[in-house]
Amino acid sequence: MAVAATCSLRAPAPLALCPDSRLNIDYCIQLVGWDALGTEETLLLIFVAFFAAKVGGEIMERLKLPAVTGELIAGVILGPSILHLITEEHAFFDVLAQLGATFLLFSVGMETKLSELKRVGLIATSVAVLGVVAPFVTGYYVSVLLHFTSVESMFIAAALVATSVGITARVLQDMGMIATTEAKIILGAAVVDDILAMIVLTLVSGTAAGASLTSLDVVIVIAEAACFVAIVTILGTRMVRYASGKREIRHDRTVDGSWTIHYKTHAFKRDNWLDKLAQKEAPFVIILIVIFGLSAMASYVGLAAIIGAFFAGLIFSDSKETYELEHRFEPLNVLLVPFFFVVMGARVDFSDFASVAPLAIALTVVAILSKLVGCAAGAATRGEKTALIVGAGMVPRGEVGIVVAMIGLNMGTIGTETYSVIVLVSIATTLYAPFLIRTIIKAESSKERSRRWDLNLRRSRT
Repeated sequence: MAVAATCSLRAPAPLALCPDSRLNIDYCIQLVGWDALGTEETLLLIFVAFFAAKVGGEIMERLKLPAVTGELIAGVILGPSILHLITEEHAFFDVLAQLGATFLLFSVGMETKLSELKRVGLIATSVAVLGVVAPFVTGYYVSVLLHFTSVESMFIAAALVATSVGITARVLQDMGMIATTEAKIILGAAVVDDILAMIVLTLVSGTAAGASLTSLDVVIVIAEAACFVAIVTILGTRMVRYASGKREIRHDRTVDGSWTIHYKTHAFKRDNWLDKLAQKEAPFVIILIVIFGLSAMASYVGLAAIIGAFFAGLIFSDSKETYELEHRFEPLNVLLVPFFFVVMGARVDFSDFASVAPLAIALTVVAILSKLVGCAAGAATRGEKTALIVGAGMVPRGEVGIVVAMIGLNMGTIGTETYSVIVLVSIATTLYAPFLIRTIIKAESSKERSRRWDLNLRRSRT
């Protein structure tokens, strides 16, 4: 990607050294896309992008659709396809988008509590596993049949694996079903699904970065991913728990049936370590350091940087109430995450829409059916109604699928056409999922009423 000076078309001056051997500051400013001579235009573009994202999100929210859809549409309008306001020349948008993706994945990881994995149950686990295997296998082979390369097919399959259940939770809440068995299975499966999706993405991005796809390469990538995940999740969580001094509470039933409570407090108390640092907002600062550190570490070993951010959220997930992390990071998410979706929308290329649309439609059908069938099979023991609702609830891909597309595009392993297909599939599944969930719930409720009517009729005749 060529880097130009902010919004002008002139290239930055050649790198020059000052007499005292320090880098030329003007060039450094231009290099990151913030030219002092074009600050007004840069700020104007940031204002337009942020304002358009929020307007689009507000419209979608009022339509009871995810705000991310409006932010993506805003990006498409501002991008080269229509207004041509956000282009590859505006490098500062890439920085904002990368920061937005980093904090987005941190928030996703923070919502995935490792302690809850023990409580999600066998059914939720089977839903998550089958909901990952079925879309990945079918997505890969269908993509190969559609003449995508092996690496492109892997990224498409990885994008089909991810699930974003935020819209599902809202639909179930609106219908008064958030406390039902189906909702609990969906939310429990989402915990396992997020971790499996990041592992799949880790393997795919690591494999794609290699020169070839030999068996040895795959084994090495799996070993690297396993080591990274193990070190971060096992060692990282223990270090966080040890440093924060979080008190563990265990309830045990005695012989006579009563309950006893056992407390276990670690050697370092929270107020004796993090809170005693002189730095203002020390816990928040330390967590930011961990986020950027793990992101850099993941990038250094050849993985996607945002994978490090996800696992950073994962290791702090059990401490988010202790440090009020959701409250502290919400302003950062509100500011930066919209830029990620706007930039992702701006990268969608509609110049050859006639060739992209059929591929997107075919893969959207595959994405819906594979997730619906795979997840429903995992919950089949709970009956047809529960299985279908769970399967439909796991259909939306949302922001995670778009993140996968961004990684593939930034790595240069997929082209703009493949990227556009993945983004369109993510948007389509996210928009279709609420309709599918409501349709299945109404259909199953109607069947249940019909069964009760027939049963009552038979009883009355006898």
